[in-house]
Amino acid sequence: MTGAQPWRMLLCHKHPVSARLHFLVPQRAGVVLPLPLPSLAVFAEGPCDSPLQVHPASALRHVQEELGIGPALELVSEFQVSLEVPGMRLPVYLAALPGHDLCPAPVGTHWIELPKSIGMPWLDRELLRRAYEVLIG
Repeated sequence: MTGAQPWRMLLCHKHPVSARLHFLVPQRAGVVLPLPLPSLAVFAEGPCDSPLQVHPASALRHVQEELGIGPALELVSEFQVSLEVPGMRLPVYLAALPGHDLCPAPVGTHWIELPKSIGMPWLDRELLRRAYEVLIG
């Protein structure tokens, strides 16, 4: 995936019957797409004061096209997370793959369940935990 994006995306699949939850993560490291989190990223507090923001639908479309995921992804609007990074605020969106079945993981990614995040950096684990909290409660 090319070009710096002023946002990051978490991708998940929650089985509609069992509530089994998987996250699509890069094989290289981290949990967000299309690029890793910048160094020195921390959770932002308070409302965003930036006059210009990327609409989450365009971010969703970009990730879906770049990964070549066929089923339409759905934004999870209840997930509201921003990170402070040097020089800007970086929104992190959550998208869900609908349906009963996982799609094949695109090249360079793989599906994990939350326990597989043990050993990952704290910020990555905390992003997954916050998504889990929104999706499962």
